[in-house]
Amino acid sequence: MSVLEELKRTIAKVTHGNEQDITVDTALKDMNIDSLHWIQIIVAIESAFDVEIDIDKMREFVTVGDFVKHVEELGG
Repeated sequence: MSVLEELKRTIAKVTHGNEQDITVDTALKDMNIDSLHWIQIIVAIESAFDVEIDIDKMREFVTVGDFVKHVEELGG
C-alpha cells in the first residue's frame, strides 16, 4: 500500500470520515483533526512504514501531500 493510500485510510478511520474526500491537495488545517487524532495518525503511520515522524516538522506541512512526501523521504 502506498503512503498516500495508508494515510488516507488512517485519517478516515480516526476521524470517521470518507477516504474519497481526502486528496494530496487536501489542506490539513481544514480536516478538523484534533491533537489526539494526530497522535493516533502519526503512531499508525510510523508503525505501518517503520519510520519516526518529527512532530515539530509536521508544523510545516500544509497539505496531505506534504505529509506523504515527508514519510516517503524517511523511507516509507
